[in-house]
Amino acid sequence: MISNSYLLADYPFLRNLSKYLEEIHFDFEEIIKTKNQIYWKAIERIKKYAENEKIEYEEDPYEEISIFLVSLYFASQLGSIFIRKFADIESKRCSKKLNNEKFETIIYIARDFLSEKITIERIKKDFEEIQLISLPLTEYLKYASHFSGYKWSLAFKEIDKGKIFLDVKEIIRLIEEKYRQWLIIKCEELSTIVYPEVIEDLKDIKLEKQGFIKEVKYEGEDPPCMRILLQDLKEGKKLSHMERFALVTYLRVRGWNVEDIVNLFRTLPDFKEDITRYQIEHIFGLRGGRKVYSVPSCLTMKVANLCFPESPYCDNIKHPLQFKQKGKRKWRQK
Repeated sequence: MISNSYLLADYPFLRNLSKYLEEIHFDFEEIIKTKNQIYWKAIERIKKYAENEKIEYEEDPYEEISIFLVSLYFASQLGSIFIRKFADIESKRCSKKLNNEKFETIIYIARDFLSEKITIERIKKDFEEIQLISLPLTEYLKYASHFSGYKWSLAFKEIDKGKIFLDVKEIIRLIEEKYRQWLIIKCEELSTIVYPEVIEDLKDIKLEKQGFIKEVKYEGEDPPCMRILLQDLKEGKKLSHMERFALVTYLRVRGWNVEDIVNLFRTLPDFKEDITRYQIEHIFGLRGGRKVYSVPSCLTMKVANLCFPESPYCDNIKHPLQFKQKGKRKWRQK
């Protein structure tokens, strides 16, 4: 139907990408080995990401898809800061393109990438019938939990029988977020594959001069991600749902009790004691299903954009609780 090589060039996360790569006999190792035109175009593209320069995308879908995939691998070799930047740029580009697509194309992509259970429905709202897109609530919560702003709250949404109703702009925003997460996860998977000759060609690519890296002081026993969340909270900065969840699970393991954490959250501009206490007690396993929630893994923190420049002690860890300074204790889940 709509799916074709031109669509894959714009939206490489679509499920039939692997089939297309088989058809064109895409050989990643051959590109790395021969360092052909695709290789060097991907190097140039990576440099443009780092230097915040405008990127020119190829009109030929074969070349564009090939350059993108090689660039994806190159990004994976440049560390979490670069990966986040790469994912942000590409997901925003995807969103911009989607905003110019026809409605049926957006729905096709949403069903392929978000959920096959997406349907188009007409519901009554404010005495008139409007067209909305229904999505399983579980899928919505996976991605909307990373958003800030009241409009993403369930209290402001139409929900019925496990489905949530959204407009086109909201569906596009969810696709953008899932694609951002998809890119980070793919880069994490690729980061363990190392070609020395590639590292040599990428050695001059740096981000520091672009002001992209957030200053972090690596002092104390807390991992950088939790240290920054604690600092933001103490300064009264508004935290997203995911940021609050991660911090509460971590503080629980550190030995903080419910009352201590409630008092810590009093600095927030939207603090409401009854709601805050209920949510913290829920995470502690004192409410609802009595499940005690665990601290998110490093990959989950990266996907949520909550992993900051690594300290020397973040090397080769997969969980914030594995972080420790020399001679300091390692925190364990309880």
